[in-house]
Amino acid sequence: MTSFTFAPHLAPFNTDLPTFSATKPGFTDFGVGGFIFSVPPREETASTETPEAKVLLLQRSLSDSFGGYWEGPGGGLDPATDRTVLEGAAREVLEESGLHVSRFLDLVAVEEWARMKLDGLHVVAKFTFLVEVHEAGTSIGDATEGIGEVSGGAIQKRWEEGVKLAEGEHQDYAWATEEEVREGLEKRGPYRFVNQMGTNLLKGFEMVTHLNSR
Repeated sequence: MTSFTFAPHLAPFNTDLPTFSATKPGFTDFGVGGFIFSVPPREETASTETPEAKVLLLQRSLSDSFGGYWEGPGGGLDPATDRTVLEGAAREVLEESGLHVSRFLDLVAVEEWARMKLDGLHVVAKFTFLVEVHEAGTSIGDATEGIGEVSGGAIQKRWEEGVKLAEGEHQDYAWATEEEVREGLEKRGPYRFVNQMGTNLLKGFEMVTHLNSR
């Protein structure tokens, strides 16, 4: 897995998993997610408008629960392989999108729920982060140059087109604007979300807008 960095205030999520779990004694399981945004390069013009950001959405396979609904990359931590929460989040992003996390910028949301399974009650906390990926080549808030330019007489594919879906989990992907996500929350447009996903995506847009305004 490609190495990543993280904002200093996220250090508790990079402690070893047993130590982290000890600070959350009320939970039996942990989930993780990573929101990936594409911010178009700011053209060298007199315009001061902020480029319109888009977020990566994955459509759940029809054979899975909540088939056809949209979400960001994410899943459950695996105590057998994930040494930290951040490492688990980076793994889930890679497995579900084919993109490599380069930096964890902030914590977007924490969700909690309980579910009864055959082996007993599972109490889950899910941590969703705002992330950057190596493939983008630029940082949020510093979108000055994009991939997709002419090189050697050929147009290079933009990094946003390089998403690789996990077979059996997702069937399609899209890059959605804030307005499109908002329409989905209002049951309009092509996107539908489960539980707090749509609301959390809008929180992610707020964070990106703040970073781009600095």
